[in-house]
Amino acid sequence: MSHLVLALTIAGMAAVTFGPRLVPTLFLAAAALPRPVVVWLRQVPPAVIAALLAPSLFAPAGTLDLGPGNPGLWLAVPTLLLAWRTRNFYLTIAFGIGSLALLRLVTG
Repeated sequence: MSHLVLALTIAGMAAVTFGPRLVPTLFLAAAALPRPVVVWLRQVPPAVIAALLAPSLFAPAGTLDLGPGNPGLWLAVPTLLLAWRTRNFYLTIAFGIGSLALLRLVTG
């Protein structure tokens, strides 16, 4: 593969990745969105995180595991409660990672 083809491939991939983010930002930056749209958009990040985490929490080995042998699922409960009460992203992440690390340290 020549350097030109490689450079064009990287530039094309950057455009395809960056374009869908840039275009709405440019058009919607000065616009006032209707309240229902703003409320809906606020729900997108939690929905995406839930969709990414659900398979790891409920089926860490590829099959449904709701038993006591699934520490990630049971540590997610207090972590979610903390997130709900504090609405602090960094505190929630630190608590979740720290509690799982502590559990693994204690249980081996």
